[in-house]
Amino acid sequence: MSAPPDRIGVEIGGTFTDLVMAAPDGALTTGKTPSTPAAPEEAVLRVLDEAGADLAAAARLTHGSTVATNALLTQRGAKAGLLTTAGFRDVAIMGRADRDHDIFDMRFRHPTPPIRRAMIREVPERIAADGAILAPLDLEAAWTEAQALIAAGAEGLAICLLHSWRNPAHEQALAALIRARAPHIPLSVSHEVSPEFREYERTLTTTLNAFVGPVVERYVGRLDAGLKARGRRGVLQIMQSNGGAMPASMAGANAVRMLLSGPAAGMRAAMWFAERNGLRDVITLDMGGTSTDVALAPGLTPAVSAEMKIDGLPVRVAALDMATIGAGGGSIVSVDPGGFLAVGPDSAGAEPGPACYGRGGTRPTVTDAQVIAGVLRPARFFGGRMELRDDLARQALAALGMGPAEATADMALGIVNGAMAGAVRLVSTARGVDPQGFALVAYGGGGPLHAACVAEELGMRRVLVPWSPGLASAFGLLIADIALDAAQTDLRPLDDATLNAGRVAELTARARRIAQEGGLDPDACEIELGVDIRYAGQAFELTVRTPPAPMDAAALRAAFEALHRQRYGYARADLAAESTGWRIAVRRPSTGLVRPPLPSGEGPEAERREATIAGARLTTLFLARETLAPGAAVEGPAVLEEPSSTTLVPPGWRALCLPTGDLLLERAE
Repeated sequence: MSAPPDRIGVEIGGTFTDLVMAAPDGALTTGKTPSTPAAPEEAVLRVLDEAGADLAAAARLTHGSTVATNALLTQRGAKAGLLTTAGFRDVAIMGRADRDHDIFDMRFRHPTPPIRRAMIREVPERIAADGAILAPLDLEAAWTEAQALIAAGAEGLAICLLHSWRNPAHEQALAALIRARAPHIPLSVSHEVSPEFREYERTLTTTLNAFVGPVVERYVGRLDAGLKARGRRGVLQIMQSNGGAMPASMAGANAVRMLLSGPAAGMRAAMWFAERNGLRDVITLDMGGTSTDVALAPGLTPAVSAEMKIDGLPVRVAALDMATIGAGGGSIVSVDPGGFLAVGPDSAGAEPGPACYGRGGTRPTVTDAQVIAGVLRPARFFGGRMELRDDLARQALAALGMGPAEATADMALGIVNGAMAGAVRLVSTARGVDPQGFALVAYGGGGPLHAACVAEELGMRRVLVPWSPGLASAFGLLIADIALDAAQTDLRPLDDATLNAGRVAELTARARRIAQEGGLDPDACEIELGVDIRYAGQAFELTVRTPPAPMDAAALRAAFEALHRQRYGYARADLAAESTGWRIAVRRPSTGLVRPPLPSGEGPEAERREATIAGARLTTLFLARETLAPGAAVEGPAVLEEPSSTTLVPPGWRALCLPTGDLLLERAE
């Protein structure tokens, strides 16, 4: 690189840790190294060292991490304690009565929260739903309960008192007392983490933050120390699930906001690449090492959800709306109790990884199936830096006893394609949207290898494969905006006062305070407001988003009913409507040039060899993606290879290198 990096993005995936650096003139440098799950910061620092990053010169370093997600999924977070209102000890344990779309599953079990009942203590106090104090808080009695949790080994405490979303006075007093008497104990307080109604969701979100927060804080501390040892003096930015970054100093107290940081960064990149190629309505397909994430983005505007689910547990924080399935390159291929082939959700991860990695893994994975099918060439994987063992892949698949390894591999890939198509339907047809009018944007290490087959199954005709698709999440970090958000519940009938000039001024002032607290210049930020609205009697609401300008009741209702009609297919003019609260989003747009390099049109000679594609053994053209210059095209069946990913062009499809250097796969008429 001729100039020091101006911006750096580093993302930890389930299998690899990726880096993209941009010089002031927009020229890009990339890096990729195997992830180190036992000590994730080691891979981050190694990829920075291998890329020769000048950390002292970089104006911005943004990081996306799976640390919070892995701590939750593996139940290896901190030992958390919960203080709650007397009589409500079991809210987090009991949850809700619904079966989450599994009403006929005789073996259904509610998801288990990451806290034992013995670590939940009650404090004497009571606040009513209207905010009135029914029973004052006994601070000394509450401190006795907090001491008991600390003595039991609590590494983090959650405070969630009844109706504190309406009146946080008791939570504020208790938090102040614990911070004064036990400053070494990290606190997660519900009116700070998730000040919204619904006691179960608020309690669980706050408890999850106490569970993963100390883990995240320790990780960020180790990473920051390593960066400073390499000359870094600036503020480390951490990616959030809402598609924007926040300062690392806020990460521990807002750990639950990091749970989908990698997929959110990838979606940010997908929108950038789609826009530069003139695509407006897209569906994203991000296949990594452990999972596949799918999202709908009409008009290049992905929806932001007020709640997400991780391992069946509701997390009430803003997140880009996406569907996730356990189908990644490291997903385990197995035989279920009924004797049928199954894929995922268990994953081999980075260690030991797929059997073909030769690191001691013996269970077959999707990557092993790709190798045996012939669409992934062992000597070309990871740009030739990591040769795969096809003999170990064959041995692992044959051990399943489902017939020849080739047939088993093809069946496994068909299952993966079907699962991905199902995820696309979940975010499109299940919401009344026909995916056939959308383009599929495929990225991640495995996305381009499956995307055209998934599009074929859905009747979609176009697939966009961006520059270096395996590095898309790191690229998204590079261009991510800084984004902070807040929410506040306030149940009231929908009327002209819901978002009048006074309310807009109040919310805008709060947005400016949020910007200042996050180290941002309020005058350089964009502000968006949201109003949660539902029909009276409904259990859930939709969010009407708007610039900071007044809207009367008629305008708000019209916007709500348009959303309701789009989501559910109808609107009810005869029903009363009510607002349940407000939302604030503060965003400082990213600046700086980014110029992904164009393919040179030169490279190794193309080869023809056999590969199994959708059940057929075909003579397939294998070529380096770099050899496909802008304007050049190749007919399927073909496989385009590059260091970060592999793109499959099935029979009946054509791959065209666009003027931007990105690939457009189109199905023949």
